[in-house]
Amino acid sequence: MPKSLLIAQLSDGHLGTGADFLGGRIDTRLALRQAVAHVRGLDPLPDVVLYTGDLGERGNAQEYEAIAAELAPLSMPVYAVPGNHDAPIVARHALGACMPVGPDAPDGACCYHVQHEGLHLIALDTVVPRSSHGALDAARLDWLAGVLGTCRGEPVLLFMHHPPLPTGIEVMDACSLMEGVEPLAALIRAHGHVQGVLCGHLHRPVQMTFAGVPLHVAPSIAHQIQLDLRPGAPLRARLEPPKISLHRWTPALGLCTHLSYTGDFGEGLPL
Repeated sequence: MPKSLLIAQLSDGHLGTGADFLGGRIDTRLALRQAVAHVRGLDPLPDVVLYTGDLGERGNAQEYEAIAAELAPLSMPVYAVPGNHDAPIVARHALGACMPVGPDAPDGACCYHVQHEGLHLIALDTVVPRSSHGALDAARLDWLAGVLGTCRGEPVLLFMHHPPLPTGIEVMDACSLMEGVEPLAALIRAHGHVQGVLCGHLHRPVQMTFAGVPLHVAPSIAHQIQLDLRPGAPLRARLEPPKISLHRWTPALGLCTHLSYTGDFGEGLPL
């Protein structure tokens, strides 16, 4: 087992938004390209990349072909889950290596289990077709229970698109994980060695605790959602600097999470 494992988390690139998106002020394909270049330039290099959903905007084949081309320069394994803007079956056709779904997947959902250097990575598909909110139905929860049973006593990291807890951003809380929250929490508690849950969807960095383990919501690699905790606040985007999440995992200490800006802010200056 390694002394540490470095995990880069990308989320919510929404490639395919078009030239008029947000008044033409952001190019989501360029944002993904810059995020990939940033990951490639990190020292040390991440051991694995997790992409937590909304890879594309409309879920068509052209988007996923472009995403595959932009991810190709990464030398480390990349594992992805779909988000509510994605079409899971179409995504898997173009991104098969990033979504290694086995024949045991529930109802063909993009749920899978891989192991990397002593850490079990479990992908959960929370997509509800043609809906913004997420769900984990009985079939997906049963599949997860079975996988966790095979990982008994060993460290596990879950990753999915929709967060299972509200954050106070009302308009996003209304379309987070709306089904399967309590059974998911029970499975995590029963396993006892889940290191954390990584999500996307909110376009903001958020840190919480869920079922006694760290819950991290990654920012978008493109545009962020405005932080507005007022009741009834409207949904607005902000062109804050794009970021990725960088998780350092050790068997003894678990997850330590950093945010890493993908823009050019120059070299570190001596103090």
